[in-house]
Amino acid sequence: MTPITTLERIILFVCVSLVTFMMVLDYSIANIAIPYISGDLAVSNEQGTYVITSFAVGNAIGLILTGWLTKRVGQIRLIVISTGLFTLMSASCGFSSSLAMLVVNRFLQGLVSGPIVPLSQSLLLSYGTKESHARDLAFWSTIVITAPVVGPILGGYISDYYSWSWIFYINIPFGLACTIIFWVMMKNRETPTDKTPADYAGILLLSIGVTALQIFLDKGQNWDWWNSHLIQILASSTVIAFTYLFIQEYWHKTPFIALRLFKIPSFTLAMLCLFVSYGIYFGTVVLVPLWLQEYMNYSAEKAGLAVAALGIAPTLLSFTTPLFVKWIGNAATLAISFAFFALACFCSAFFTTDVSLGVISGARFLFGFGFVYYISPLFGLSTQDIDPKDLPMAMGIFHFCRSMVGGIGTSVFTTLWIRRTYFHHERIGELLTRFNPITPEVADLQSLALLNQVLDQQAAMLAMNEVFYLMGWIFCALLAVLGTWLVLTKKQSPQKSLLDNSSSA
Repeated sequence: MTPITTLERIILFVCVSLVTFMMVLDYSIANIAIPYISGDLAVSNEQGTYVITSFAVGNAIGLILTGWLTKRVGQIRLIVISTGLFTLMSASCGFSSSLAMLVVNRFLQGLVSGPIVPLSQSLLLSYGTKESHARDLAFWSTIVITAPVVGPILGGYISDYYSWSWIFYINIPFGLACTIIFWVMMKNRETPTDKTPADYAGILLLSIGVTALQIFLDKGQNWDWWNSHLIQILASSTVIAFTYLFIQEYWHKTPFIALRLFKIPSFTLAMLCLFVSYGIYFGTVVLVPLWLQEYMNYSAEKAGLAVAALGIAPTLLSFTTPLFVKWIGNAATLAISFAFFALACFCSAFFTTDVSLGVISGARFLFGFGFVYYISPLFGLSTQDIDPKDLPMAMGIFHFCRSMVGGIGTSVFTTLWIRRTYFHHERIGELLTRFNPITPEVADLQSLALLNQVLDQQAAMLAMNEVFYLMGWIFCALLAVLGTWLVLTKKQSPQKSLLDNSSSA
């Protein structure tokens, strides 16, 4: 294998960071543009949300197939193909003239881009120096965290001042450049391949399970959850498909999902922490802008700026993460992250309807401090006991869980917020009768509508406070789990991680 120079390493770092940013950005950039897309394609907003669902389904399938595809195709060849096809499908999405065409293209865009994130991470670890591994991973993690925050702001700006098609077209020049650079610079550094047989039954079960689960989560609130026969069918399909998938992968000789990795305690703990914490994170990313726009009369750009404060601390302080990991280990560093998350959630649990933009941004900024010490130690914890040959598989599972739990967290906390808003609206409304001396005198429909608007705002604020209060206590529970883990493993070296394994592999 041709040795890599310092300049080539820098160029590789820039390229993997850029393609990661583009791919993660596409998760959220289309969210804010749904009304524009729906109007232009003459469909309802509810139908337009399939643009988001189709990408999430395709990406989840592509992520979990990364390990198997890497063995069949090779690491370098696969990221070149994935980046090139992602660029092509971005152009196809922009050219789409109907909803059906756009949904199909978005599914394919998500499917072909699935390997990009885990392979980018793997290239950073494989070609970085031993001293730069933790620093590179910390900066890369910041990109993964901040891209979903930047997405709605950028998507709103482009849709307002240009056209929704440009949220896809902007990927083309950067994608082409990265594809060419990857191939020219890395083609002589291909990893070994083998003819691992395809597990077609497992792939089919995964596709059915992921599709049913994603539609179940996205449409559950609109279809009134268990009162809908479609939701019941989707839930049953999800359970059956994943049950048979686990059975299939456990007994298959060459599974594309290595369930044996969950026998490793550190990997299982990391997956538990990821599943809970990332679900809460995505819940806050969706809820806060939604609340600000629907009930606090914020514009899309102003709401985006309030949330954008979350990315300031990770951007400025990511260089400190390796120092903490080296000093106290992955689990303890992750505990610091959860402590900041809990504190930020409890601060947000006492907002009122008079809260200012500065206070909201301050709470998001505090939440961002948690992300400084989040992804890098979480990933380090998940891989510290993983054999290097199982690295692509472990990364695929890690990012598959990250992808799926984002939708789960969004659905769970949005539903909880809406239901609690209804509850508080009913309870407060019971007091606003003509027999209550504090009830304003109202005699016309306009006054009643204004009173109901204030009631909606107060109910939504109380519900938001309760959701954040619950989130804070969940993070406290995760802190207790990590504390127990640290006590049980206090005699083990906290500095052993994949970063050391990869440098010697």
